[in-house]
Amino acid sequence: MSTSIERVCDCLKILEGLSGRLDMARELGEFLSVLDNRERGPFVYLVQGQLTPPFRGGETGMSTRLVLRAIGRAAEDAGISLETPPETLLGNLGDMGNLAETIFVGRKGEALSFLRVFETLERLSRQEGEGSQEEKIRSLADLFLKLSPLSARFVARFVVGKLRLGVGDATIIDALSRWQGGKPARGPIENGYNLCSDLGRIATILGEQGLEGVRSLRPSPGFPIRMALCERLSSGEEIFEKIGACPVESKYDGFRCQVHTDGDRVQVFSRNLEETTLMFPEIVTATRNLFGTRPAIFEGEALGYNPETGGYHPFQVTITRKRKHNVKEKSDEIPLKMLVFDLMFLDGESWLDQPFLKRREQLEKIFPTHAFAVDEMEVAPPGVFGTSRLIMADHPSVIDHFFDEVLEEGFEGIIAKRREGTYTAGSRNFNWIKLKKSYKDALSDTLDLVVIGYYRGKGQRTRLGIGAVLTAAYDTDLDRFVSIARIGSGLTEEEWVSLRGVLEETVVPECPHSVLSEIVPDFWVEPKFVVTVRADDITRSPQHMCGRRDGEEGYALRFPRMTAPPRADKDPQDATSVREIESMYLKQKTLSARHRVKEEESRENGS
Repeated sequence: MSTSIERVCDCLKILEGLSGRLDMARELGEFLSVLDNRERGPFVYLVQGQLTPPFRGGETGMSTRLVLRAIGRAAEDAGISLETPPETLLGNLGDMGNLAETIFVGRKGEALSFLRVFETLERLSRQEGEGSQEEKIRSLADLFLKLSPLSARFVARFVVGKLRLGVGDATIIDALSRWQGGKPARGPIENGYNLCSDLGRIATILGEQGLEGVRSLRPSPGFPIRMALCERLSSGEEIFEKIGACPVESKYDGFRCQVHTDGDRVQVFSRNLEETTLMFPEIVTATRNLFGTRPAIFEGEALGYNPETGGYHPFQVTITRKRKHNVKEKSDEIPLKMLVFDLMFLDGESWLDQPFLKRREQLEKIFPTHAFAVDEMEVAPPGVFGTSRLIMADHPSVIDHFFDEVLEEGFEGIIAKRREGTYTAGSRNFNWIKLKKSYKDALSDTLDLVVIGYYRGKGQRTRLGIGAVLTAAYDTDLDRFVSIARIGSGLTEEEWVSLRGVLEETVVPECPHSVLSEIVPDFWVEPKFVVTVRADDITRSPQHMCGRRDGEEGYALRFPRMTAPPRADKDPQDATSVREIESMYLKQKTLSARHRVKEEESRENGS
């Protein structure tokens, strides 16, 4: 028996009123258990605010203006007299869902099934070309006429991309686990998700085949693998103590790309699993030429290349390749090289569980050209592809020397890899260890933080319309973004204005459900954009929520500044975690204590 849209929206209303991850997972798990299996995948996408898996660009593509026109037309067709235009009402209410519910209050609505509504929205998202906007308005207006006020609230929010339930992927995985029996199910479900990045698909497989179906999942071209992440250490000695003799690679600052090829189809996915195939025509062509019809999945870093010098452009130049229009002209102006560093799938076989050195050996058979050094400077390979520069380190001093060398060449740092380490999709562990360093700052590494709000400009920044941003770290235990720093420096005036333009598109009327902050900015925004931040050190603070536990103060940053505008290739859930902040704070305290001891010893020896 099909589930009604009204019943689905009743569930969304309950979720909207919950704040705890466990409570949300319990409600979702119970609701998933009563759905028909055809409904489970679409329901998961709905909760994610999508019509398809996020990597397929599953948003509705409907603007606020279009939805306002649809609501206005539906009100007119229903004989509802509006004394105030919908645009003005939206400004007063601050939320498209509240607007729709207010306008259609008192209407009963028809008994529509959830799948019928979902399929209608899918169809609208696919409409394009001449006359498509008017057709979308007409079809959406017809849908609003058939909905109850509650259903209109959530459909209106959904189509403008502001469902705002605060349910992250981790909470959905918890819910699927509860439905399938609890904690023992979580590992297989999370692993399956890491292999296909599609929670709707996972839900459907669980309904059809149970946990065994999810356990049998393997990498498949077209379904991006959630990328492996690095832990951080601060010296070659620490790395050597952790993993021993190891291969070490240059760490490049470009576009991290995961390339999928199967038959004639080539797809490129970004760090946050957005499909970016059309942006990189040279990668697509080179992949076809190299692999033919062989299926494969491999990963590397794409960097802007300067043919005159044989070197690479800085990220600020490389990022200009990220575009949907005039791609050919830009690719001629700034050609790309892709330095490949891992292999995950080849000829129908998964390579994820193979040790790193074996994966690297196979990689070098496929991509025989290395990034190589000329006069002690790394130079790009002659073709589009090359393997990343790699050395074998049998002593901490070798790691430190290589680190100094790549810094002199203008690269970010190095990544050491455990010789026998597998590719741990979606996980951050010590199979990969990054070493980055600033000689000027007490805090040795940058942080990736999520913007959760911003402040009006004051003084000289009044004309900019923005003076600072409120940022957050990601708490993996709570599945929430927790405040850590207000940042008002690091960008040029032009960059601040550009940032304000981006953030204005994501302003919400109240603190998002996925955010925990006692500090209230002038404007809340959806936690979508990641900024790279440098600070002098980490301190304890009663104001911020990051790391606040059992009466302890939270963490804050001293003298934080952004190093660049937001990077669209980073996923908010991959931002610096609270656990990383805690680890960096403890390490910072240890180093400070050692420094004090050395100073005291120096004073004693000098006296």
